[in-house]
Amino acid sequence: MSESSLKQKTIGALLWNLLDRTGQQVLLFIVGILVANILSVEDYALVGMLAIFSAIANIVLDSGFSAALIQKKETTEEEFSSVFWFNLVMSVLLYGILIACSPLIARFFNQPKLVELSAVIFLTLPINSLTLIQTTLLNKKVRFKSLTQINLFSMTLSGIASLGMALAGCGVWTLALQPVVLAAARASLLWGRESWRPQWVFRFAAIRSLFGFASSLLLASLINTCFLNIYSVIIGKLFPQKQLGYYTQGNKMCDMGVSLLYGSIQNATFPIFSAIQDKRERLIRAYRKTIRLTAFITFPIMAGLLVTARPVIELLLKEEWWPSIPFFQLFCVGGCFTILTAINNNFIKVSGRSGGILKIEYYKVALTVVVVLLAYREDVLTMVTGLVVTRMLVYIINMIYTARYTGYRFLMQLTDLLPYAGLSILMTLLILPIGGWIDNRILLIAAQATVGILLYVGTAYATGSKILKESLELMRKKRGNGK
Repeated sequence: MSESSLKQKTIGALLWNLLDRTGQQVLLFIVGILVANILSVEDYALVGMLAIFSAIANIVLDSGFSAALIQKKETTEEEFSSVFWFNLVMSVLLYGILIACSPLIARFFNQPKLVELSAVIFLTLPINSLTLIQTTLLNKKVRFKSLTQINLFSMTLSGIASLGMALAGCGVWTLALQPVVLAAARASLLWGRESWRPQWVFRFAAIRSLFGFASSLLLASLINTCFLNIYSVIIGKLFPQKQLGYYTQGNKMCDMGVSLLYGSIQNATFPIFSAIQDKRERLIRAYRKTIRLTAFITFPIMAGLLVTARPVIELLLKEEWWPSIPFFQLFCVGGCFTILTAINNNFIKVSGRSGGILKIEYYKVALTVVVVLLAYREDVLTMVTGLVVTRMLVYIINMIYTARYTGYRFLMQLTDLLPYAGLSILMTLLILPIGGWIDNRILLIAAQATVGILLYVGTAYATGSKILKESLELMRKKRGNGK
């Protein structure tokens, strides 16, 4: 693959992934706002109590096989079919185990309704197992256009169903059924549109050959998932139910932006970088451009969300949700480190050193334990602040391991990040005072967004940002080709 071909393929993949993620997050945001204004804080808290169990089960279900199949240069139908049947059986077993444990979960949180909710929410496991290989194949073949169409259509169907259930007075069952409808719609579309079907074959040797790479990713993902969701368990157990509702809503709203940013870049670059994994210098150049692009987009967006959080949430959500504002702002800060860590993990995976990601997760466990022990007697916001600090420290450790395994040195990455971090801090300091001059929320949001964009882009252009110039050049070429 030539340098120009790689660039064009990467740009195309990024654009389709960005469209996919943007469409999904816009739909989620609109439906989420409408539904949140109908349901109660307690409804979100109940579903939040089950979040860690759903997340862990989904990680076990994937088992790292998807990444292993994408990273592997030569794959066979036997491997794809073996992984499919393995995951299907695992999903049924996991569903049974979770249902059996649901009375214990309900007793732990002192919420009997969790038994019934578990039976519905955990249905996503066997349904999602049916789509793992189709999704993996589309990613491996860089067919992101098909994935985008399927994801957006299924998200639209689930959004309409979710809003209908909320208006019909289904309460917490709206939140329980929405992911099930989404999974079912996506599975139907993937099986209807894609030609791949599993063969009636299972070879344990195929599973074992992939598991060497996948096992480290599985353990790393499990630890990371526990890290991301352990606060839901602690807050749900130790604090009033509403506090978990505020935490869940603040995290959910921020996660829309976070997953949009790193998901688009991560999904697009992993299969492409895997194709040139033997060309070290090209990889490092590609890594540097990816980090610059990530920082260029991520820092100002997350800073902008932090500044406009209060007027936006007060405008869109009923007053019952306003205490979630500081949670959302803290998650915006932590989101920057989450995105960069995820992108660096991509680089490590391409190098085939999945064990390195697992080592980073061990540090994350140790830091999380220390922070929880120090903060659990304090208020909820102090605990979330500790979570943000942990994410920052984990990213620093992640940079060190990235340098060790890929050759993308610590100071090199820091140099690539700092200009955009500095510009974003400057932008934040300059648009914050606008909040004291304008009372109307809509005008305030518009003014802060406009001034922020002009300041950031203008300063980046004046200081000679390479990423900005390359983006503008690409837009000019696209416009020229379109004429």
